[in-house]
Amino acid sequence: MITYFKRSVKDKNLRRINKFEIGSWINAINPTKREIDKLSKEFNLDKQNLLSGLDEHEVPRVEFDEGVVYIILKTISKYENELSTILIVLSKNFILTLSKSKPSFIEEIEKGNIEFITTQKLKSLIKLFSLNNKEFERKTLNIVKLVSSEKKAVEKLREEQINNLLKKEDILNSLVSSYYYTNAVYNRIIKKIKFYEEDKEIIEDLIIETTEGFNLCKSSLKTISNIRNNLVILMSNRLNRLITLLTILTVFLTVPASISGLYGMNLVLPLQQNPFAFFYIIGIIFLIWIAFIIYFKKKIFF
Repeated sequence: MITYFKRSVKDKNLRRINKFEIGSWINAINPTKREIDKLSKEFNLDKQNLLSGLDEHEVPRVEFDEGVVYIILKTISKYENELSTILIVLSKNFILTLSKSKPSFIEEIEKGNIEFITTQKLKSLIKLFSLNNKEFERKTLNIVKLVSSEKKAVEKLREEQINNLLKKEDILNSLVSSYYYTNAVYNRIIKKIKFYEEDKEIIEDLIIETTEGFNLCKSSLKTISNIRNNLVILMSNRLNRLITLLTILTVFLTVPASISGLYGMNLVLPLQQNPFAFFYIIGIIFLIWIAFIIYFKKKIFF
């Protein structure tokens, strides 16, 4: 779906308009092939770059083509709460955003909850960068908090929590990649496009934010790796203790089983005529058990 919005410095609110006007914002959400062709022909845009905005596996990058800037970034999908792709096109007469699913900040702009002056294209571009950075920061901090909480209770983690932690590890790996390439995009844009000094400072702040987010994700990945290693060690120790316990129980049960099996044979055996034979045998079994206990204690099995 393609929608058009416009707001100048004189306008109080963002207006939705029926057709394209110079200085407007074109917002395309999950456009059809027909709509892609329309955007390409009507505004002389590269079709392949437009299609890249719908590719969830596309990496952040920027391209400059005859006065048109194509910026591909990763963003957080509103409904799936996962990483998706957004294309921002900066042209002389308009700014365009294109994505397969609508990010939360795009919806907030449409509702008029965020100031967005479409006639000031560079400021609008910086606004989109800032809003996208905030989404990434929110997502990153949520995962970091979860990882920190699981770290404190590593011995009590259930299988479901471990699986959830591994899923977060995959997301963190995707965030690390996105932060890295986004930082490269910002650095290239700040070199290629002439911004006002105050706008340039904002982008430099965004570069610092992405660097911090990158380092935070790397730190959380290391924490998850440590948690996984600790779990392996804990499970190995538990398994060793269990095997040791089962071995000791087997030894303890083997002694009376062997003696009772021996005296169950149809042969002439010592003490078989003695009325106290049962108690003698039980005493011998207990003595053997005590000997085993002393032996295992010396070997630090208990």
